[in-house]
Amino acid sequence: MSDSQTSHASKKAKTTPKGTPLWSDIDLSKLTIDTTPQGAEIKHATVKYDGGRPTFQLEAATGSLRCPFGVDDGSKFSGKPSLNIELPGEQLAFFQDQLEAKVKDAAVANKDAWFGAIKPLPSDDAIHASFNSRIKVDDKYPATLKVNINLSEGPKKVQVLTSRRLADGKITKPKPATTDAVVRGARVVPVLRTAGGVWISANAKKKTFEYGLVFEAYELLVIEETEDAASFNFDGVGVVSSDDDQDKDNGEANAEDGGYDALGA
Repeated sequence: MSDSQTSHASKKAKTTPKGTPLWSDIDLSKLTIDTTPQGAEIKHATVKYDGGRPTFQLEAATGSLRCPFGVDDGSKFSGKPSLNIELPGEQLAFFQDQLEAKVKDAAVANKDAWFGAIKPLPSDDAIHASFNSRIKVDDKYPATLKVNINLSEGPKKVQVLTSRRLADGKITKPKPATTDAVVRGARVVPVLRTAGGVWISANAKKKTFEYGLVFEAYELLVIEETEDAASFNFDGVGVVSSDDDQDKDNGEANAEDGGYDALGA
């Protein structure tokens, strides 16, 4: 390989995105929702992104999102384990104005297949209004998104890592942890994926219907933030091996004129 080819390959390796795509990189034109749902009482319409299961990171590792209540194991109200995540304005707009809006439009387009049990068929406005959102908006508190979280042992169990933000914005090397680290007020970088597609419920006798889209937290990076730090895609974030190595790492970074590359770069 020539020097010019080597240089080009090196630059390409530096600029290729690493890890899970960020929410802001999601192109919803690649999101598809099946016309015909499957199931009996509660039906599901499969959702795919670019041919696979929609999965994205809800915040860059340069920041983190607050979990006001920590993990709810579901035992209090006999529900599924869940986690509430506060949504900043941009993420809130992504969910409400883009993602949920696309699901509502699909429901209108597929009303015969989705809500055919309801006679007469509901109006488009009624279909939009019957969407069951997992987002809670309150004038007194930040908006939150409720996501499922799998606590069962096995390959589907949520993966948790912990790290600490240093004063210079870098983070310590993530270490494996358990959901015990996701306490009230914890700051996380979550990786989300759809859970079961669009669910659809239509009761012909009661003439009631609703539908919704559920996400689950597939991975969680819990970050202990330093004061005034900016709010698992590690592009653009320096990662150091440990707090003890910080002085040594800073010296090497200065000598090499560039510091740390993003993890995996």
